[in-house]
Amino acid sequence: MVTPNISITELKRQLGFLLSDFIPVFIHGAPGIGKSYIVNEIAKEHGWQVSDVRLSQLESVDLRGIPAIVDGKTVWAPPIFFPSEGEGILFLDELNSAHPSIQSAVYQLVLDRKIGEYTLPKGWRIACAGNRIADKGIVFRLPSPLANRMVHLTVEAKFDDFKQWGLKNGVHHTILGFLGFRPDLVSQEAPKESETNPAFATPRSWTMLSKVLNKNMPVNAISPIVYGSVGYAVGIEYLAYLKTYAELPSIEAILEGEEPTPPSSPAALFALTSALIERFEPKHAVNLLKYSKALPVEFGVMLIKDAVVKHESIAELPEFDEWLNMYGEYVL
Repeated sequence: MVTPNISITELKRQLGFLLSDFIPVFIHGAPGIGKSYIVNEIAKEHGWQVSDVRLSQLESVDLRGIPAIVDGKTVWAPPIFFPSEGEGILFLDELNSAHPSIQSAVYQLVLDRKIGEYTLPKGWRIACAGNRIADKGIVFRLPSPLANRMVHLTVEAKFDDFKQWGLKNGVHHTILGFLGFRPDLVSQEAPKESETNPAFATPRSWTMLSKVLNKNMPVNAISPIVYGSVGYAVGIEYLAYLKTYAELPSIEAILEGEEPTPPSSPAALFALTSALIERFEPKHAVNLLKYSKALPVEFGVMLIKDAVVKHESIAELPEFDEWLNMYGEYVL
C-alpha cells in the first residue's frame, strides 16, 4: 500500500506540529520541490536558527569529530556544523543518499540527541530529508531501526502551492499562466538514462527559467535555455503556449479601465489572467474588479483571488464587497 502524498502547504503545517514538539521527522520527495525551503521558512517564522548538513558529502568520522588528547584522555571535538547554543533546526539533508556508515552514525543522534561526547542543545530539533528511490538518484534504503526513529512525510509538488509562492516571489507570469493551463507539468519525473537532455520540470527549474525571463530576454533567443531548464518535451509545450499571447487584448488598456472583448480559448484566458496579475498594482484594483465580470466566471474568480494574494488591500475596497456578493458562492 502506498502512503498518500501531501502538498507543500500541508507539509508546512504538519512539520510545524512535529518540530514544535521536538519529534524527529523525515521528509521524502522529488528533487527541486521545496523541501529545504519549507524547513527554512518554518525556522524563520519561529525565529530559529538552521544548521544545514548535507550528509551525502560526509564520512562517518566527520560526524564524531576530530580527536585530541586532554589530560591524557582522548576527547572528540564536535564538527562546527553541530549547534552549541540557542534554538533551531538541525537539518540533515540527503540522509538516504549518505553511505550506510553515515546512516548508522545518525542512529544515536536522532534517538538520543547525542553522538559520541556531543549532545544536541535542548532548544534544537532534528529534521531529515531525502529523495525517493523512484527519483533515479543515489539513494540507499534507510535501515529499519533508523527509519523507526522518525515520523515520515511524503510530499509532492502541486500547482496551487507553486502559484501562491510564485505570485509573491515574482515568478514570470507566462510560467504561471502556462502551468495554470497544464498544472501536471509543475513537476515531472527525472528522464530515463537514455535521454540526452537530463533536464526536467520542477518548481526549482521553473524558478531558474523565470529568472532568465524576468530579464526581458526574447523567448525565441533563449529556447535552448528553456529546453535545458525544464526538458525538451515540456519546453516545446511552453513555447507553443506563448503563441497564444498574440490573442490577448492590451493589458495596459484593461488596467486603465477599458473593457476589450476577452479571448475565447482557455489557454489564452490563462495567459490573460496571469499577465494582468503580473502588472496589477493597487491603483488598478477597481478596474480589475470591473473587468473580471467580463470574463467567464471561473477565470474572473481566479483573477480576483490571485489579485488578493498579490495585494491584500484590494479586499478592503467597497467594490470588492460588491464583487463578493456576486461571486462569493464560487470562492472556496
